[in-house]
Amino acid sequence: MIDPALPIPAHVASLAPKDAADAERLLARVPRQANAIEYRLDLAETPIPPARLAALDARPAILTWRTIREGGAFTGPPDEYRRRVEEAYATGAVVDVEHASGLLDARGAFPDRGRVVVSHHSPFALPEDWESRLAAMRATGARGVKLVAGAADLAASLRIASLQARAPRDTVSVFPMGPASPPGRVLSALAGASLVYGPVDGLAPTAAGQIALRDLLEIYRVHEPRAIDALYGVVGGSPAKSMSPLLYNALFRTRGMASLYVPLPVSDFERESPQAIENVPPIRGMAVTQPWKLAAARAGRASEDVARTGAANTLYRERKGWRAENTDVDGVFDPLADHDTGEGREAVIVGAGGAARAAVVAARRLGYEVLICARRNAEADRVAGMLGVDSLAWEDLAASEADLYLNATPVGWADGDPSAIPERVLEGRPLVFDCVYRKDGRPTSTIRAARDARCPVVEGLTMLAAQAVRQAQLFGIPDVTLSEVTEILGRGVGR
Repeated sequence: MIDPALPIPAHVASLAPKDAADAERLLARVPRQANAIEYRLDLAETPIPPARLAALDARPAILTWRTIREGGAFTGPPDEYRRRVEEAYATGAVVDVEHASGLLDARGAFPDRGRVVVSHHSPFALPEDWESRLAAMRATGARGVKLVAGAADLAASLRIASLQARAPRDTVSVFPMGPASPPGRVLSALAGASLVYGPVDGLAPTAAGQIALRDLLEIYRVHEPRAIDALYGVVGGSPAKSMSPLLYNALFRTRGMASLYVPLPVSDFERESPQAIENVPPIRGMAVTQPWKLAAARAGRASEDVARTGAANTLYRERKGWRAENTDVDGVFDPLADHDTGEGREAVIVGAGGAARAAVVAARRLGYEVLICARRNAEADRVAGMLGVDSLAWEDLAASEADLYLNATPVGWADGDPSAIPERVLEGRPLVFDCVYRKDGRPTSTIRAARDARCPVVEGLTMLAAQAVRQAQLFGIPDVTLSEVTEILGRGVGR
């Protein structure tokens, strides 16, 4: 007979089924390493019998009703919350009980505390009395104790995660919630959290900021708690779709480095100043994605390429402070150099942001005559003037003729996007370089259109690999090779 008690540590696949059939569909996608399944009953679109969910899988089931006050969706009165939690407990499953509900205070209530997780959710910030709250929750005798606090920004996420190291490992979990929470969730798990939650994939989260359980286990190895000496990450408005954590954590692991690479969500780079955050472990390096490459150029001592482009995609600590670098230049230069020199050829760079500026520098270095084209003609004119090249009016792009077209905009990443390069110009079969890549491995709309027109292409993953070689060297991995980076990224395609 399967022991219904929750294993500790628990690596929990958190599911939000719409109905009973959806629960079975989601369950089929749960990674085999999960040792417990949570069903968020409050998020169901139609009522699901708790007994049916409890019987779906041999692993312990956690049946959860999260109230709207705690960031969930249940809006009923306290008596109804009590009734539903008791109904779930009666199935023999584990139940998640909000400590503030008082349900665990009654003598004889939920007598098998091995089937209880007691929670406190503070959606907006860490409560000042968090230590006494943890002590009170531990006193209930519940198998799992969970304190989850809202993180307003990256610094708060890291600060909340740091509390896990001060908490008992036998039952307690302390981690952040909200869009800024990803790095804190990983660090909390590695510090010995007893409960680690993740959805089956990034498309089915049960809360903002969650990382897919498969990624937690395979990329971050949270089932192997360990000390971290240095923190690295990718800074962006929404960096969760980046493949950089897969790449760098694999590089660190093969070299026995006690370093960790995580998403670093930042909603305002200049206000949050991620390079100024004091943390243990210390942040030693950051890749920077849109929309913060221009702000990052001002966050450290600028390299020659950063000074030339006004954009940085890499920040790393030197003895004298932070250094700003632009390895996007390498990411464009090296693949283009593999095709041929640009002498006597013309290139059109579509876009005017950080990646476009790096592409201009790389293309000119190879000898191309460069034109910048962007939806806002005034911005194209401004950037072209800054970099000493010409601009091309947006309305003239479809009638242009060039040897190279490079897409440095986000167009092509999302399903349904058009090609960033007009199909008419593809008739001349120019070289098409796309800075965009899709984590699912499918070609972007720009690459699909170029291949249909039988154009030679350079894909975004090729650029990612080329720039990562240089960036990894700056992050303290001098022996990294392009073939190693390409092989690791190849394993991650389609995850």
